[in-house]
Amino acid sequence: MPDKLSKWIEENLLNLNYKRKSLDRYKKVLSSLNLKYPEEIILIGGTNGKGSLSELVTELARQSNLSVGTFTSPHLLNFNERIKIDGEEISDEIFLKFLKKIKNLKDSDDLNFYQIISLAALYYFNKLNLNLWVLEIGMGGRLDPMNSLEPDISVITKVALDHQEFLGDTIEDIAAEKAEIARSEKPLIVGSKKVPNAILDKASKINSILISQRNNKKSNFLKNLLKHFSQSKAISEEVLFCLYQISKRSKFKFSDELILKVSENTKLHGRLSLIGNTLIDSAHNEDSIKNLIDYIHLNFKNKKLNLFFSCSEQKDPHKLLKPFEGLIDKIFLGGNIHDRLMPLDKVLLKTSDLNFNFIKMDSIQEIYNSVKISKPNEINLIIGSFYFSGEFFKFLLNDKGLPLSISSLNKLY
Repeated sequence: MPDKLSKWIEENLLNLNYKRKSLDRYKKVLSSLNLKYPEEIILIGGTNGKGSLSELVTELARQSNLSVGTFTSPHLLNFNERIKIDGEEISDEIFLKFLKKIKNLKDSDDLNFYQIISLAALYYFNKLNLNLWVLEIGMGGRLDPMNSLEPDISVITKVALDHQEFLGDTIEDIAAEKAEIARSEKPLIVGSKKVPNAILDKASKINSILISQRNNKKSNFLKNLLKHFSQSKAISEEVLFCLYQISKRSKFKFSDELILKVSENTKLHGRLSLIGNTLIDSAHNEDSIKNLIDYIHLNFKNKKLNLFFSCSEQKDPHKLLKPFEGLIDKIFLGGNIHDRLMPLDKVLLKTSDLNFNFIKMDSIQEIYNSVKISKPNEINLIIGSFYFSGEFFKFLLNDKGLPLSISSLNKLY
């Protein structure tokens, strides 16, 4: 972000809390915008895979010559990535313009940071008269700002343990929060093979059209698609199932051929991103760590693994690192990388009983230098947080002399 936008966000938004709030005030401000909604709204939630699915659906629309606005979170390089038109992030000037518009509205003072960002996105999308809005739920569903809209299709990719401090301690508690994005008489697509009872109950109560792997017969194309990707696990079964079902329920009816093309060619930055001998993955909960290890076993058998790790303050590094016992001897811990990442000493304290040789690295520069001198037959894993992945990507782009943007990341592969 240029200084002007960065300074305004710092002075006007970063002082606002991230605490989840009732949507009553948000809905009041949203109503005052008098938005004209697009032909279709797809609302995507879930513990893991929702960001990947949002990107894939956006690419389906883009390659079908549809105009599409995409709202996602978090970001890797800068806030602009959260708001995209036809896959291109919002410009700094337009972003600042719409942030100011929202901040100056009556009743906006009581909104939190995420609510203001989301309103700016919706207001901008509205001005462009787009065909499709693809909106990603940030966390949970019930209190997410995007749940204030009326989607044509709701999606829950998968339910797993994450953000328990906000959503509850059990799968059913978390599922109940996510199930609130369901709508009466509208499709509710669920990627998980086992659908939590909370979702089944919600769908039944409001008469949603539930579409899951258990109650829908798979077409031959979908079977072959799942089999194709099961050999590498580059995209999860849950995401592929949801992508296919969206394509069949959407009024735009995306073709099977396009689904395969998009699935094979779309780069999902920060999600199993293999650049040279470095795998950058933002796995930050137990379920995503399990998927990462499955991917490693399938694709890098007999390779030496160098694991570089940093996680956010809210995570449990013990649970994230324990699955690597027996697979990795030493772990490089990153410190002083981002103010929302856990300090080195705290990580060490929480993981003291794990059987690893921990090596402290006091900057992202030190980590990057270690990766650069690794041997070609070694695989460097950058994992634990989107913040960590983002900072590593920034160093990688700077080293290549490329601008800090998502479009620049495509040039790294």
